[in-house]
Formats: sequence, structure tokens, C-alpha cells
Amino acid sequence: MIKKIGLIGLGTVGEAVLMSLKKYSSLILQKSSVNIEIKTICDANKDKRKLAKNLSAAFTTNPKDLINDPEIDIVVELIGGIEPAKSIIIESLKNGKSIVTANKALLSDSGKQIFNLAKKYNKSVGFEASVCGAIPIIKTISEGLVTCDVKKIYGILNGTTNYVLFKMLKENIDFNIALKEAQDKGLAEKNPFLDIEGKDTHHKLCILSYLCYGVWPSSKSVYTEGISKITLLDILYAEELNYRIKLLAIAKKEKDSLELRVHPTLIPIEHPLSQVSLAYNAVYLDTQPAGELLFYGEGAGGTPTSSSVISDIVGIASGNYGSIRGESKIKIKNIKDVVGRYYIRCMAQDRPGVLAEVSKILASLNISVASVTQKEKKENKLVPIIMITHKAVEDNIRKAITRINRLSMIKTPSQIIRIEDL
Repeated sequence: MIKKIGLIGLGTVGEAVLMSLKKYSSLILQKSSVNIEIKTICDANKDKRKLAKNLSAAFTTNPKDLINDPEIDIVVELIGGIEPAKSIIIESLKNGKSIVTANKALLSDSGKQIFNLAKKYNKSVGFEASVCGAIPIIKTISEGLVTCDVKKIYGILNGTTNYVLFKMLKENIDFNIALKEAQDKGLAEKNPFLDIEGKDTHHKLCILSYLCYGVWPSSKSVYTEGISKITLLDILYAEELNYRIKLLAIAKKEKDSLELRVHPTLIPIEHPLSQVSLAYNAVYLDTQPAGELLFYGEGAGGTPTSSSVISDIVGIASGNYGSIRGESKIKIKNIKDVVGRYYIRCMAQDRPGVLAEVSKILASLNISVASVTQKEKKENKLVPIIMITHKAVEDNIRKAITRINRLSMIKTPSQIIRIEDL
């Protein structure tokens, strides 16, 4: 069986896909009985023509040459971003072609439209590479766990942020130094906003929400907070309390509602997610009836991600790609209504009555404190006060922090980090 593909976008992942298809073509044929032929390659950079020639493929700078080619069965979109990627995918589907993409931003933004269109034209959309690079989490959820109800998801879905937090702890360095190191190693972009502010993780959580619950959430319905405000103090104090800070994507399904949120989180040191180091990704699922499952591996990079792209190509080409999931109507819970435990750090002047004032505010909002630790003075003459709460309503925590920050003895904004006792 010969299937012809057109590939658009020769960046890091695109080039890795082509090299892997060439290197492993015989292995793919042996395992799947599918012969993948690269018919046409498209990129805005004309210098990429040499690569196409080496692969005996046609080259173009115009995506329509692939979209309108009746011989091409599958269009592989690897340019990223919303446009022109969205238009390319929509036109390709309308022209009877299946799609393979790694574009998490586009799927988060327009996944509902794209999948409805694919269903209308009876075509497939492969998107394994959009979440966690080489980890086959998409196929595992949609096929391997097809009989399972996913109760909870906890995911370390961004390698850059995990690397930064890991380095801060291991090398006892501040956020900006760790981020610069990640940039120097090519693990973070020159403009790392999407990574460190949680937007990349947000996009991936939206995709997992659709896979597990049939819900394409609006951007505003998923609370998202990055790691740029996490200090070395917080990381070290968390460690003393037997917790570790990770940027988590969290989903929790209840009877009539769904929690979807992205934020720094304290998790117990003994939990496997705490041990995920460097730029690795991991996804922890709590399911029924399969139980608790952990998936771990490389979440970025051209070569690891190319394996997921090729897996989708082969799956679609062999006719083994799963059907498109139906949608569900579940209310997404507002972050203000979430109930949980919290780490609070206040930087206060060392004078009598500070703890009493803070405790009074917390008590007035029905927030019970499980433990309080007062540290030694820092160089700025302020005393860190570390509190761990019992379960409290998020809205009450926010109100408490606003009032605490207004106290004359509190000189810098107080830190709150949510706790998940996995």
C-alpha cells in the first residue's frame, strides 16, 4: 500500500520527520505494510529546495500546490501558529485529505471547528505530537483507555518550565539565571512568554480536555498562571515541608462539573511527578477501571516529536486511526469556587502582633491554618512567615491575601501556591 504525503513546514520538527521517514522507511513497511512516499514539500524558505531534491520530492513555496494535488492523501502541517495553518488544514480537509499536525495552539483555538469539519468529510486528524512530544498520550487515551473514565489528570506538559524549576532547586539559583541557562541550551525561546506564563501548557490541557471529556474549553474558562513569580525562597521552603513545586496542568471531573487549571503546584516529594527532572514531561491519570497510570518521556525536540508525527501518518495511511470523539456538555468550574489547600508566604516586619493580625484575617474568611513557620530575617530586614492551610475556598484565599497585603507591616506582595496532595 503506497500513501503519498505533502509536508508543509521545514523547521526543526519538519526536517526531523523527513529524515526519520527516509531512515526508517523499511522498518515502517515491515511493521505496517504501508509505503510512505513524500510527494511534495512546502516551505517559505527556498533554500530548503536542496533537502527536497535529496529526498526525490517536489518542492514549492505555495501550500495550495499540496492542497490541490489529487495524488496527495495526507497533508502534514508543521508550521505552527493560527494562520495560515488553520486555512491550510480547512482547505485540505475540504479537498478530501486527512491531516497530521503538531499545532497545539491551533487545536486549542479552533479544534472544535477542525474536528467537526473532519467528521463531515469523513477524514482523520492526527495530532499525537501536539501534546508531550514522543509520549503516545493521545493514542493511549483515545484507544488504549477507550473503556476508562478519566477522573483526574495531573500533567507536567512543558519541558522549559520543568527545566527551570529543576535547576533552581538543584543549583540553588534564581529564576532569571535558570531561565537564561535554558535559553543558552536551546530549551527556551528568546521570548519564553508562552512557556513560562503557562500558555503552552494551557493549550495542551485544552486538547486533553477534549480527549478525556469531550469538552473544547474557551480560553477564559481555563485558569492559567505561570512560574515567573516563583522564587528560590519558595522552592527551598517547599522542600523543607516535603513538597516540590511543579507547573501542573490539572483536570478533575465531578458529577456535573469539570476543573481545568494551570498553575505552579506543591506536590509531595514522594510522588513520582516530583521526580520528573530537566526538560522531561509526564502525565499522571487517575482512571476507572484501569487505576492510576503514569506516562513519562521527552516532551520536545525534533527527533522525539517526529516519532509521534510519523505514528499518525502511518496510522491514518493504514486505516487504523481512531474515530473522532463526540462532544459533551459539562460546566467548567470557576477557579474562585475551587476548594484546596494553600502555601502562603508573607514578608513582614519583625514586630509584635504580625501573626495575630494575619491570623485574624484568615479566621474571618473561614481559613484554617495547619502549620505556621517563621523564618530568620533576610537581608532586607523582613521576616518570611510560611503558612500551610487546611482546605479553603479559592475566593476566600484571594480576599485574605488582598487584606494581608494592605497591612502596614507587610512590605512585599504575599505569595500563594496551591497544594495537591497526590
